[in-house]
Amino acid sequence: MITIGICDDELEVRDTIKKSIIEIMKDDTTEYQIKEFSSGDDVIKYISSDNEIDILFLDIQMNGLDGMETARKLREYDKTTEILFVTSIESKISEAFEVRAFRFIKKPVQYEVIEKNLKECVIEITRKRGCFLKIKTETGFRKIYSRDIVYIEVLNRVIKIYTKEDKFEYRGTLEETMNNLEKQLFVQCHRSYVVNIIYIKEIGNKDIIMKDGSIVPISRSKYKEVMNRYFWSVGEDV
Repeated sequence: MITIGICDDELEVRDTIKKSIIEIMKDDTTEYQIKEFSSGDDVIKYISSDNEIDILFLDIQMNGLDGMETARKLREYDKTTEILFVTSIESKISEAFEVRAFRFIKKPVQYEVIEKNLKECVIEITRKRGCFLKIKTETGFRKIYSRDIVYIEVLNRVIKIYTKEDKFEYRGTLEETMNNLEKQLFVQCHRSYVVNIIYIKEIGNKDIIMKDGSIVPISRSKYKEVMNRYFWSVGEDV
């Protein structure tokens, strides 16, 4: 799932962008959610609580923390958010290079401009996210990207995928599942469990605590490999 943020202190502008996003995404199979913010401070508070924003429509002129300063602070937490500045001030364009903004959208916002930029952002995010699982659900098929998976459990050929928001089950083998995911992101910590290294919070003697609070068992035979992989990922030696 991708998160699309809208930050503008004008409710009317937020509503216009939100309605456009819903219309544009209705024929896209990508799962998404929209988060609205009325200030830059709200964006930073959300991001600093270990949340992610994949695409951010960000107003430059706001009371309090303006758009440029919000973007600078955002980059301290997240280097990958696609920032689309919404503004009527063309003189600010040069500053956008500092914060690696995706591009500018001029006010008053136009549907066609939002459509073009949003679609290009979604394509770019999909490319960055890389591998995904395509699983059958009760309502159709669902894409689950590698970076959204917290851990995987397998029992009697039933695969359980735990993401930050949901749990999915389907029949298959762990080997088949792992062949469709980026191996550098995952490590098997137990005969029945695989964890995503980026979501590890703490490694104990018998369990791994994930950032979402989940507790996953770690077997003695897998302990050294998990430790080596985890500390290599954060740039430290065991």
